[in-house]
Amino acid sequence: MDFTLRHLAADNLQPKDKPTEDVADLRHRSMMEAIAPYAKPTQQKNLTPVYIDYKTRNTKLVLVLCPEWSPYMPPFSLARLSGVAKSAGYETHIFDLNVKAYNLYRDDWWPNRKIPFRLWDPSASWRWLGATYHRDVHPLLEPLLNEYVEKIIALSPDVVGFSLYYISEEPSKWMVREIKRRAPHIKIAVGGPTVHKSWFDIQPEYDYIVVGEGEGNLLLLLDEIEEKKEVVYPRILKQPEDERININNMPMPDYESIDFSLYDLPNGVNSEISRGCTAKCSFCEETHFWKYRQRQAVDLITEVEWLYYNKGTDIIWFIDSLVNGNLKELRAFAIALKTKGLNVKWTGYARCDGRMDLEYLQDLADGGCLMFNFGIESGSQKVLDDMHKGVTIQEMEQNFIDCKKVGIWCATNWIVGFPTEKFQDFADSITFLWRMRNQNINNVGAGVGFAQGPETLTGQNPHRFNLSFQKYLTHWITKDFSMGGTHVMMRVKTFHIFLDMMKGTTETAFSYPVRFNLAREHYKIALHQPSYFREILYEKFDYDIIKVDINPYANTLVNEMWVFFRMLWRTRGGYNAEIHFNPTIDEKEFGSTYGPHGLTAVFKFSVTQQGKWHADFDIDFKQLPNPDDQYKHNEQQRMGPFLAIDFTRLQSNTAKRARKLSKPPWSVEAGRSDNDFAYLLNEEIALNAKTDFTFKHHYVGTGDWSNHLDYVIDVPSESTMEEIPEKEAAAVVQPIKFYER
Repeated sequence: MDFTLRHLAADNLQPKDKPTEDVADLRHRSMMEAIAPYAKPTQQKNLTPVYIDYKTRNTKLVLVLCPEWSPYMPPFSLARLSGVAKSAGYETHIFDLNVKAYNLYRDDWWPNRKIPFRLWDPSASWRWLGATYHRDVHPLLEPLLNEYVEKIIALSPDVVGFSLYYISEEPSKWMVREIKRRAPHIKIAVGGPTVHKSWFDIQPEYDYIVVGEGEGNLLLLLDEIEEKKEVVYPRILKQPEDERININNMPMPDYESIDFSLYDLPNGVNSEISRGCTAKCSFCEETHFWKYRQRQAVDLITEVEWLYYNKGTDIIWFIDSLVNGNLKELRAFAIALKTKGLNVKWTGYARCDGRMDLEYLQDLADGGCLMFNFGIESGSQKVLDDMHKGVTIQEMEQNFIDCKKVGIWCATNWIVGFPTEKFQDFADSITFLWRMRNQNINNVGAGVGFAQGPETLTGQNPHRFNLSFQKYLTHWITKDFSMGGTHVMMRVKTFHIFLDMMKGTTETAFSYPVRFNLAREHYKIALHQPSYFREILYEKFDYDIIKVDINPYANTLVNEMWVFFRMLWRTRGGYNAEIHFNPTIDEKEFGSTYGPHGLTAVFKFSVTQQGKWHADFDIDFKQLPNPDDQYKHNEQQRMGPFLAIDFTRLQSNTAKRARKLSKPPWSVEAGRSDNDFAYLLNEEIALNAKTDFTFKHHYVGTGDWSNHLDYVIDVPSESTMEEIPEKEAAAVVQPIKFYER
């Protein structure tokens, strides 16, 4: 099963044959009877309806999506907003420049080597940011953007709306400036996830900034323009923190100005069965983005049935944060599809859940479920508990086993390098992945390592998760200084190398963001028996093999590679390996994600089939100057490897919700005080003056792992997750310790 579902693309997109009225009525009555045990008969309470009053209007609207985003299917968010605007009488056009740019990339830029990297790949998202975008991408993209600036102006719209994601912001800003330069009378509206951030940089050209769900505020701004109301710009339309829009009974998404043939899946669309998330994962901003509410299965079926018979749509990719947030309503939707006779296949993001037993999953499979995109994150019970995932390893494994039995494929997403992830936890993740590799896994979303989201629990109460209020070389660092960007980069690289080493060991091939340069420039591994692999059990093992007392950063860094070396031996047997780290190859592959790279290292390791090993490690870490982080505070330039960052005073709805859940000792409304931040600034100055983690270490050693079965343990089956106390004692400021070279 191709994770992208491209193999299900229809060559000829044709509407399906509609049943006769009497057959349709019989199917509907049968459906209502079948879903009655699961579907709620009434809508949720305390939801805000979007009132749409149709009139003949003069105001024209254009909605634009710039790259980079998914090119698989038309953008549901713009289709939803267009449907709302048109239902109110506003002439609306959609321009999806993302798919047009993707087709240029696919047909010209990539095959003709105008772009030497995979631009629409998750591992390349950093290439759409800042100076990198303007240097490498914009020169190729500008002709397309310029063409559509002219087309937009030719339509004489009154307002142009841009949906902003962090990876689409640069091309969007360029278009906005050009539109304003050539037609300054046109109003510019921006919305989307990036706009919601407390630190969002409002450009002078933005007239309307829509913060929160867009349907209601879009109608408000269109009404203001239609009525020529006196407005002071920029006008910020912010959704109330406790408001939840009712996503039932919305107008049909409008795809009139969308050419479905441009997409990888012309017979597919995105939709939503819910909005928000029931989980409260500590690493996630999306779970606090807006409050959860469920769409009724009956309402969703109405939309899907219309698309099926009028557009030929037979694939739905749900964009929900959590498609199985309401297990009963999702089951009702699947049963409804089957009872109605709609041959529609669907997928969406989900979390593992012990309540999804074999019978439940069979109902979903019978009702068209092709695949779940599971947020696995970690194979360590301890880390899952720290993330507040609310699931056990045993339940996760059972979900995978049962999904295979019923024919549901499992895409997986991972977070490598969570701040409480120790060597053992990282090994547990690799163990879980290996054990489940033949349980219908068709994709491994390896990611780029844990990033501290400012509007998450980890951002609003960092000490609870072992995070410092200081950044180190532009990356987060733990408050005990034992883990930072260098460690995370090493884990991300070795996780990707392990995926390379899994090739040929699975019943069916799986996809992942392959980093081709790793095998070319970063490592050489020769397996003694390339066709050999073995099944493994969970184990507890002490990975602190090199005993040193250099500094807390170095003491863990010297042992960082042992997890990979041991796990590769456990799964593939004997081998010889040489793995390189240096700023040239690592910055080329990973960008500046992990800070200015100061690590130069060569790890030579060999191990026999029986487990006798020899290691020769040469490690050189330099604490480099950090010219990228230059901030002013009280007119003083702030430079150095350490930088005080305090997200707890952010005022977005998302940040406030995260603060409430993290239960810190400071004010939920205001965040920490100015005195607290003054302390952090003084700490920053002291750390920059007195702490240097620079070190060199050369290790040569031998050992024997032949007794590996002595470390075997049972599959973790219990969660130890506890509720966050009302006051978090760990958040109290602790004295710092300095480490001189």
